[in-house]
Amino acid sequence: MKAITSKLHKKQRNSMLMSGSVYLVFGLIQKYFETDNTVGWGYVVIGIIMLTFVGYQIYTNSLFSVIKWDNHKLTLKAPEQKQIVFTRNAIKSIKLTDKSLTINAGMGNGEMLDLNYFKPEDLEFFKSDFVQQETTQAEVYNLTEA
Repeated sequence: MKAITSKLHKKQRNSMLMSGSVYLVFGLIQKYFETDNTVGWGYVVIGIIMLTFVGYQIYTNSLFSVIKWDNHKLTLKAPEQKQIVFTRNAIKSIKLTDKSLTINAGMGNGEMLDLNYFKPEDLEFFKSDFVQQETTQAEVYNLTEA
């Protein structure tokens, strides 16, 4: 399968990183100035949990978007979501813009993927290889139904 991968989603990573650091610092400051304070320990524990979660997300590559495709199916994965698989015959229309990929696969089925973190040359490769691929007669019929 051919695939393109996005750059790191820094906003999601930085929000958890900053929140975890703030909780950890406030908890340590409270523990330093007040000895009998259980709230300070709570802040320390929450900060450590948030920083551990960010490390786990980076380790498992869950902060990246991935588009995979071959001649028969298309697979999309957005950050912190499960993979979504579409067969080529089920896709009624594909709309690819600079900012989003919208797939219509019938009544109630479809997906929209944010493309802000993808490189323009990767999107051109996807467009030329999958979106503008030669279509069969059945696919042309499906595309005209949409």
